[in-house]
Formats: sequence, C-alpha cells, structure tokens
Amino acid sequence: MTSLPEISLSLISEEEIRQKLTSVFVESIILTNKFDIDLISNDVLEALGYTLEEVQGKSITFLNYKENLQNLLLSNLNRGFFEEVTATLKGRHNKSVSYSISGFYLGLVSDINGYIILKVKNLDRVKQQSSHDSRHEELDNFIYRAAHDLRGPLASIRGLVGVMKLRKDNSEVDAMLEMLDSCASHLDEQLFKLLYLAESHEAEIPSGDLKLGILETLLRDTLTQNCLSEKVNFHFTSDQVEIGGVHEHLVQSLLNNIMLYIISLPRNDGATIHYHVSKNDSGLFIEIRSTGFTIGCKLRQALQQKTTLYSELLISPNLINYYAARKIAQALQAQMRICFPHDDVQEFHVQIPFRADFSAGSERSV
Repeated sequence: MTSLPEISLSLISEEEIRQKLTSVFVESIILTNKFDIDLISNDVLEALGYTLEEVQGKSITFLNYKENLQNLLLSNLNRGFFEEVTATLKGRHNKSVSYSISGFYLGLVSDINGYIILKVKNLDRVKQQSSHDSRHEELDNFIYRAAHDLRGPLASIRGLVGVMKLRKDNSEVDAMLEMLDSCASHLDEQLFKLLYLAESHEAEIPSGDLKLGILETLLRDTLTQNCLSEKVNFHFTSDQVEIGGVHEHLVQSLLNNIMLYIISLPRNDGATIHYHVSKNDSGLFIEIRSTGFTIGCKLRQALQQKTTLYSELLISPNLINYYAARKIAQALQAQMRICFPHDDVQEFHVQIPFRADFSAGSERSV
C-alpha cells in the first residue's frame, strides 16, 4: 500500500508549488536564496514594463534604481522576515516605480527551502487610486448639492404650472406668472454662476509680462463701476513697472475677482483696500488688506469650507468671485491664504510661481 507522503508527492511536486507561488502571493517577486529572480507576478511585470523572460535568472540588482536592493533585502532579512519597507524599483526605460515590500524565507513556513518571497504593494498605484477616489467623492458631493439646490426652483416652477392648469379663471394668472419668472430667474442665476466659475480660469495666451500700471487701472475701473469709489479708499503700490514670467491675464483676473468679492461685502464709511505687488525668488507676491468691510461669523465659516468649489458655490452663491479667485489660483499653481486680524479686517497673501518656461526678461524697477 502506498504511504500518504508518497501519494502527496505524486500529486503535487515541489516544482508545481513553486510555479504557483505568484498565484498564492499576488503582487510578488520570488527570489532564490542567491537573490536571483525566479518568478514575478504579472501585475508587477506590467508595472515595470518587463516580460518574465527578460528578468528571470537575473540578480535582483537588475531592478536597482538608486539603492542596492540586495543589500537592502539582506539587512532586513536578518530575522528571517520583514514588513513594509519602501523601495524604488527600476522599470523599462529607467522608469521608477515605488513599492512597499514585505519579505520572508519560504523555508520558515513550508518544507520548501531556497526561496525568498517578496510581497510588494505598488505605492504609485495606491496614490493614483486615492486621488481618483477623492475626485469621485468630490463629484458625488457636487452632484448631490446640485440636485438638491437646483431642483428647488424647478419644483416651484412645476408646481405653479400645475396650479395654473387647475385655475377656474384668469384672475390669478399675473401673480403666478410673476412667481414663475422669479423662480426661473433664480435658476438662471445659479446656472450662470456655475458657468462663470467653470470658465473663470480660461484666459488669452499669456504675455509673460504683468504691467502694473494696467493692473492698477483695471482694479480702479472695477471699483468705480461697482460702487461709489469715493466711499472706498484704494491704494496700489509696487516697486516694479513690469514683472515677467507670469500669466498676465490670469493674474489680472485673480486680483480683479478678489476686488469684486471685497466690495460685495457690507462696508463702513472710510473703508480701505490696499494692494501691494512685489517679486521674490519664487515668483510674484501679492498682499491685499481691506478694512471697514463687515465679515460675520457665517461668512468666515463659508470662506473656510474645504469641499469642492462647485458645491461651495451652491451653498454660498454670494461668494462667487471669491471662489473664482480660488479656482484661478489653482490654475496658476498659486498659494492663496486669507486671514482675519480683526472683525472688519481681512488680509490675502498670494504667492504665484513663475511659469516653467520663463527665462529672465525685462523686469523694470520704478
């Protein structure tokens, strides 16, 4: 009679088990004890851009990017196993792929000796998935807000149309039409603001030179056209005439939207707005300080919301120009901070980096 161990060996050979290791350990690299590559799972091969035939039998150092992988593994396998060590592997065309690696000698958990199991996790893919999930969640939140806020006027319109169909005479038609017009106007305004925000970062081809005189004139014109300029003291200072290396039209639009946001607030007599534009090693730096404009607690809370801009717009449509400024700042890869030193004082600090294709041009000092 054949013994059980003999039956097992006739059914499953050591070679078959070895070949199945990458199925058991998904996303893995199987090495010999001499640190030669024996097997690599398909996901890892695909990420690195190799075929198994190209790497099989080669030393793990074939995948060195900057650090020596064999030395790294040796130092971490001194206890027989290790967990979650970050390393960069070199793919085809010197492509770098970041991995979290856990490893152990196979002989520690089975009767098969001579192999090292590396379980790997593609950190670049994890980051991409996390970013995708975040964008997906933001989109879901916006769709929820849009469905909630935009359906309100539509429901009112449909309700009024239903009432008009049931009317006995035309005595109330004028009043109903007025209500319909009001609901339609509200819906149109909401949609217009969404469109304004969507298009706010679009601009002409960048000139590369921000002309400070033109910028000051633009801001003064905005102030004059939207409020009584004599009731708001406006100051504009800069130690430059022109600053190169920035997107002139987007910068103008960013600062103009901040101006429109500020002057939309309730204000006291003698309210003041001060813009100061300067240049540093990193790019363009703008300081904006307003005093005498009322900033209530609810407004501060709205300004500090960190959901999607489109969702925030539906919640606080009166802040359309502030949200547009934030979106333009994103397009410029700029950092924009707002703080409130006092109840009627707010300060903006905007750092706009030079464009990547900028080469020192014709900045001129005053």
